[in-house]
Amino acid sequence: MGNIDFQALLATLKDEVIKLATSSVQSYANEAKIDGLKLLASLQTDIKNWTAELVAGNLSADDLQFLVMAKKELIEMNALKQAGLGLIKVDEFKNSLLQLVVKTLTSL
Repeated sequence: MGNIDFQALLATLKDEVIKLATSSVQSYANEAKIDGLKLLASLQTDIKNWTAELVAGNLSADDLQFLVMAKKELIEMNALKQAGLGLIKVDEFKNSLLQLVVKTLTSL
């Protein structure tokens, strides 16, 4: 995978997810952290593959955006829903998380 430290990339993403959770849905920060970290765990293999493809030049930023956003409907935010956060806010948080992944990977 070239000179990309995948573990460091995941650690950065985890830190950014926690920051996003605490800044965007303050009253539900703990639930947002749980759901956000669960999302990262579920996408870990995809993130590794997408990163390798980006670094190799086989994947454009637009392609990455499409691939990441295609995962949106498969992602559940159960902790936030159970805590009572409205579906629109849950969807906004989910979009923010996915955009965070795209932004982080395309900045490599």
